Amino acid sequence: MDYQRKQLEEQVIAHYMGGTKSFAFGDLQTSRPYLRIAAQTNSGKVYVIRMELINYPNQKPDAYVECMLRDCHGEPMNTASSTNHTLAPHPTYNWTQICHYHPDAWRPDMSLWMVYVRCVLWLNIYEQTLRTGRDMEYYLKHMGSDGSRV
Repeated sequence: MDYQRKQLEEQVIAHYMGGTKSFAFGDLQTSRPYLRIAAQTNSGKVYVIRMELINYPNQKPDAYVECMLRDCHGEPMNTASSTNHTLAPHPTYNWTQICHYHPDAWRPDMSLWMVYVRCVLWLNIYEQTLRTGRDMEYYLKHMGSDGSRV
């Protein structure tokens, strides 16, 4: 991600988040750049999302919840699961990875804010599954490679 794109992303996120205190970019001059951003659900719970920006914006960023979540059955969400709408966990920290866009539906003009909104939606649905005992699949449809719902 070049400097101009970073500036644009910061402006958009700061606008919607009401400032810059809830997010931070890191390691931008390395091979593992990332964005950490606080995500508050409707229940008031705050999670930290880490978006790994390798090859961003040309490639979809991986989005992790900075902890290992457990599904509505008490099982760790540490595998790729279509039922849970998760992907493989973080290779170092074993955090839950949120499935937010189909990789083939990703376009370079999509923003980190768009990813963030989908992650917050996912987290709200996740909390709903904990209350109801229903899997994520009950609430979410899968995205096709063209961006459509399947």
